[in-house]
Amino acid sequence: MLKVCNSQNVNTSSFWQGMKILFDVDLPNQIDKFDQLYSKISTFSPLSIPHFMASGSVDKDTPSSAYILAQFLSGTMVEPVSIDDEMVADLAEHISVLHHNQRATFGTVYSNGVTVSQWTNQLQDTLKILAGKQSDVISDTLLNDVLVESDRYKVDYFVPIMPDLRWDQFLQKEGKLSALVDLDAIVYGPRELELVLLEFLLDEQQAIIFLEKYQQTHSLPDLDKVRKSYRLLLFMMNVLGEKNIDAWMQAPTRF
Repeated sequence: MLKVCNSQNVNTSSFWQGMKILFDVDLPNQIDKFDQLYSKISTFSPLSIPHFMASGSVDKDTPSSAYILAQFLSGTMVEPVSIDDEMVADLAEHISVLHHNQRATFGTVYSNGVTVSQWTNQLQDTLKILAGKQSDVISDTLLNDVLVESDRYKVDYFVPIMPDLRWDQFLQKEGKLSALVDLDAIVYGPRELELVLLEFLLDEQQAIIFLEKYQQTHSLPDLDKVRKSYRLLLFMMNVLGEKNIDAWMQAPTRF
């Protein structure tokens, strides 16, 4: 499977702008390091991860595109209408295992990362910059609220997370999740951010199943302390394409 990175699209994407500011992910210029990303996640996840074959970053001296070549895996892309209880449990197992792999720095999997003491400042800078680009949608009151909230919460450690987690990044076989095939945005970040995103992906019954599996090995953090901040961040990064800020911020809480 060959994927070519459109640098222009990445540079104008709200999602990748947020990933660069917050996690220092510069996709077109770092994709040549994806061998390390694929190798590490394949040792963590219970799901199949495509075998890495080759990749190349943008070359400023020659007209070339960033690309990644990885093994083609058989299976069917997961669609929301086909999700059953077993798939939700499989997702919970995958995320639970990744959340066991802690480190004291955040950022790309293939770097040493940034120390935990810098998380709040980096998060607040990202919120301010993205809000400035969407000032017609994000009110000063909302931004100030989340800045105050984020200043009160301290992160102890970071784990591999997918800030763009969606069902269509996985494959399934015979009703079970079988593989994760889109790893581009995996970074070390706070698990709370991924759990807040999951509240948008899971319905009430699915959330119960997810929590039952997840809490077999993890305690659930208090998302009330960070939910507003991380919801606003995810909205401004346009992770699921939502356009209505009020609907997004007032979505049901699951955890």
